[in-house]
Amino acid sequence: MQEFTKLQKQVFEYDKKYGWLNDKIAHILLHMQEELGEISRRILRYEEYKKENFSIEELSQEITDLLYLTFKLANKFQINLDYEWENMWKRYENKVNRQVKEGEQ
Repeated sequence: MQEFTKLQKQVFEYDKKYGWLNDKIAHILLHMQEELGEISRRILRYEEYKKENFSIEELSQEITDLLYLTFKLANKFQINLDYEWENMWKRYENKVNRQVKEGEQ
């Protein structure tokens, strides 16, 4: 697959260019929480809980910001996301408490 590896390298090179390779792990996590909060706000707009205009473009940007930070955090711990992604699917397929809902097969 190697798609995540390519993206992780892109994030690494970007962070290197701007001198962000030494960012603290806790700060990355805080930024991730901030982005998740922004995603939540966009969803609240979408569901009309917040009386603000919903923008798919804004939601898309916030989700990709969170992805960038996820790759950044994986880089900090030298996690191979391609490998872990494949393992995740194996774990999901082997869970005994999963049931396919009727009509969703």
